[in-house]
Parts: sequence; structure tokens; C-alpha cells
Amino acid sequence: MSGAIAICHISDDLKKTLRAFRFQKSSATNVIILKVDRESHDLVIEEHLEDCDIEEVKDELPSQQPRYLLISYQLKHSDGRISYPLCLVFYSPTGCHPEQQMLYAGSRNSLVQECELTKNFEIRDLDELSAEYLDSKLL
Repeated sequence: MSGAIAICHISDDLKKTLRAFRFQKSSATNVIILKVDRESHDLVIEEHLEDCDIEEVKDELPSQQPRYLLISYQLKHSDGRISYPLCLVFYSPTGCHPEQQMLYAGSRNSLVQECELTKNFEIRDLDELSAEYLDSKLL
């Protein structure tokens, strides 16, 4: 091994899909779950959830493998306004294979840059992911 961290590849088709997701006109919480294909090191969509809640998202995540969650989240402000911030949650569970963890961690910045995100967070345990968690990070 050369010591360099492998970075996953983001295809042009995926870039278009992520851009369309960013600018969608939806009034619900929507999530794209992304994973790295272990053979090709391509970033791929594993699941696209529309009009979902955080519990549904948690049910789709594996317990021992990292994932990226691109979330368009319905955020209710104290003054009654509703906004839909886009954020990335890097789910890296304790106990996942170190090589996978490094691949995802090394690829995170390029995904953040590609999606032009200002909000990105990391969780290690599924119990951390909740509406309250997102509210606290996004308000």
C-alpha cells in the first residue's frame, strides 16, 4: 500500500442526480443513502427515500457498514418559518472494518465539495440520529 488514502469516484450521472436533489422543490424530508462500491470504489445510491422520517432512514442503514446520508430536512423554526436545509451525515458505526472506514472518511470531503454543502456531521451510533439531533445541528 502506498500510504495514500483512496478516494471514491463520483460519476457524472451521480453528480447530476445530486445536483437535482439539491434543487428539488419538495416540502418533505428526503434522503439519499450513498455507499461506496467495494470493487470499483464508485460512490453509488443505495436508497432514495422521499417524504420520510428519520426512523425510516435508520431502518435502512446497516449496523456494521458506513454510509453517507444526504438529507433535505424539513426544519421548523421557532418563529414559524419552515426551511429545507441540505446536510450530509457520515454514518461510521463503531466496529466497522477499518479499511472501509478509511475509504469513507477519505472520500467525505470530495462529496461535501461536490454537493456544495456547508453542514456535515458524523455519527457513530444509529441512536444518535434523530430529529432532535438534526434540529440541534441545523438551527
